[in-house]
Amino acid sequence: MVDYGKPPSVGEDESSWTTGIDWMQENLECCGITDGYDWSEAAHTEPIWWTLKTGGNHVNDVPDSCCTTITDKCGVGKALDKAVVAGIHEDGCLVKAKNWAEASSMLMGICGSSYGNRDLQSSSSLSH
Repeated sequence: MVDYGKPPSVGEDESSWTTGIDWMQENLECCGITDGYDWSEAAHTEPIWWTLKTGGNHVNDVPDSCCTTITDKCGVGKALDKAVVAGIHEDGCLVKAKNWAEASSMLMGICGSSYGNRDLQSSSSLSH
């Protein structure tokens, strides 16, 4: 979260960090680490670029990728302290990303095992 929204490096349209967080929040339907309040200035002991007045200047905003229906500036004013806020995803991304990674790795393992088993069967039938 520290570098979210920072201007991209030369030649990039958007920073890869920002792109990755936006993808996760949109596709896993989550917001912040535990909830949308994670994006607020008050939630941090150290300043993050997103909330700095010289940076993102989004003191009480969540990124638009947190919104249940994404529109320009839909996340403005929605980083509220532990409140359920209409229009943004309620769940944080930490648990959702962990569950997604576990499910994806299990699927990869099943596919890999099936492919490996098929390959072994093919090579054994060729040798007979």
